[in-house]
Amino acid sequence: MYRWKDQLGLPETQGRYGFLLVLVIDALGAGLFIPLSILYFQVTTDLPLPIIGLTLTCATVCALPVSLITGSLVDRFGARRITAISQLIQAIGFLGYLFVHTVPVFFIMALLVTAGGRIFFAASASLIVDIATPRELARWFGLVGVIRNVGLGIGGLLAGIVLATHNPDIYHLLIGASSLCYLLAASLLLRLSEPGHLQYEQVEKVPYTSILRHRQFIFFLISSISFPLCSMMLATAFPVYVTEAVHAPDWLPGPALLLNSLLVIGCQTFMVRLMEPFRRTRTLGLAALMWGISCGCFALALFIPSFLVVPYLFLVVAIHTLASILYGPTTSSLVADLGPVALRGRYLATYEFSWGIASALTPALFSNLYVVTPSLPWLFLAVLVSVSGMSLLWLERRLPAQVVWGKK
Repeated sequence: MYRWKDQLGLPETQGRYGFLLVLVIDALGAGLFIPLSILYFQVTTDLPLPIIGLTLTCATVCALPVSLITGSLVDRFGARRITAISQLIQAIGFLGYLFVHTVPVFFIMALLVTAGGRIFFAASASLIVDIATPRELARWFGLVGVIRNVGLGIGGLLAGIVLATHNPDIYHLLIGASSLCYLLAASLLLRLSEPGHLQYEQVEKVPYTSILRHRQFIFFLISSISFPLCSMMLATAFPVYVTEAVHAPDWLPGPALLLNSLLVIGCQTFMVRLMEPFRRTRTLGLAALMWGISCGCFALALFIPSFLVVPYLFLVVAIHTLASILYGPTTSSLVADLGPVALRGRYLATYEFSWGIASALTPALFSNLYVVTPSLPWLFLAVLVSVSGMSLLWLERRLPAQVVWGKK
């Protein structure tokens, strides 16, 4: 590997450029739609906003169990095939969005898109493990995080241009382009061969409940549920909190969330390399500490003088983002090493399922705590993530050294 790539925390990519291209195209497809996920239906259909929100929520909840099913499919048929199928499902769903005029059709297409997304995240995590060498697993997860943020940024920029036109035809064009991205990504992925070092064997039928007997894994999932809550709370709660409760300028959320994306793009792989000499559990403990500090600082923003509130919030967003940067690749690689190789797909899919649960809980958690007092969601998370950090340090002594250190 070139020295500059090693210093930046980039993995060895030779022979894997096809897989990288698939991930780039997939990220672009997601980026084209996510900023328009609600507005598209407001502009192109006669459906009222409450019905749009309720339908999307129902589709999201109905798609949650799909992650668990995906784990068994990955272990049996391989991550590459299942990832490609997930992209084909999303391509069909997005294509169907072009013909949405009634609630039943809307629900079916939203369910396809949401279920395809769940399958993708559960299967693509196993695909990354297949692509990566064991020593570079965290680097690959970090690189994929960067690729996704770049794709979302480019897609968001294009979507912003579309928003300025207020032309329904261009909205349709953007959704069609998103569908085409997923179709191209799936077609390319199906044409690629399995990674050279990988050989799939017929997997013995093992019930999913066998994972429940792995006490360390279940304890890890339960104790770390605060991490995805913290990660998602920034996009969910920050815009409402800083504009309504803190009375910060209305323009602040956009640049602050842009800072979040830029820090991930610029720092993710470097931070992975920086933390490689340390135990994974200690890295997660540091992430918990930084999240605890940032959540506490968000709560204190109510008492910051108005002339300091803008730089203060940018600093807190940066701390919050760095915690996410430490958390993402470290957790994914730890889960990948925690289970037996033959059941790795199920372990990663169960971890993805916990993210789905957190995504469903976050809006309700924030809104119900926020009406009590605006700072309560942040204080609650600060306490919860502190408990998570201490729990992981307790778990560290009960995990295999290979899982803790990530070295083979």
